[in-house]
Amino acid sequence: MATAREQAYLTLRRRLADGTYAPGSHLREEELAAQLGVSRTPVREALRRLDAEGWLRVVPNQGAFAFEWSVADIEEIFDLRALLEAHAVEHAATAPDQRGLDAMKAACELAERAFPGGDLAALEVISDANVRFHRAIWEMSGQARCRTILQSLAMPPMMLRNFRNFDAAGLRRSLDQHREMLTAIIAGNAAWAGAVMRAHVQAGRAVFLNAVVHGEAAAVAA
Repeated sequence: MATAREQAYLTLRRRLADGTYAPGSHLREEELAAQLGVSRTPVREALRRLDAEGWLRVVPNQGAFAFEWSVADIEEIFDLRALLEAHAVEHAATAPDQRGLDAMKAACELAERAFPGGDLAALEVISDANVRFHRAIWEMSGQARCRTILQSLAMPPMMLRNFRNFDAAGLRRSLDQHREMLTAIIAGNAAWAGAVMRAHVQAGRAVFLNAVVHGEAAAVAA
């Protein structure tokens, strides 16, 4: 049975993921504790954990705020990822190892079993598999500094939020690009792997920006 702290963490993460708490929302400990039927201590601990994972930000003497990304943030993050992830996959293709290839294949299979998503639980599986796939590439690349930077850029909350913006065709394309990158790495073709990665990350960038712009337009219209 989950502890109060774990239950608070899981419930708050799900609400952040499904949009119950909109980006920028002020999350107050006392209100959350009342909603969840627990004391403030497990809520405080859950908020600290969610802060560390990038779901929200805790501001001293103010409280917690659901994380939000501006258009400039999104453009910078995805553009940097396109450069660094291409660098990583190109290096991975020059010296692929079986352990990394197995991890990539397992991540592909996990995501494909959850396709086409359908609900948040399935998208969480796809998002988790996506993180595993990309991290396997970073590890295989042998580029330690590149890996460290990417760990700060490729945030699971941002990935999950973006997967909710994909339609079935876009999600299928994303999973197919993972398979193509795996094939390119096995073939030892760095140029091919890098080209697919750039297209893959830039496609995610376009989807995220489209959702943010349309969301802002809807808010103004309202």
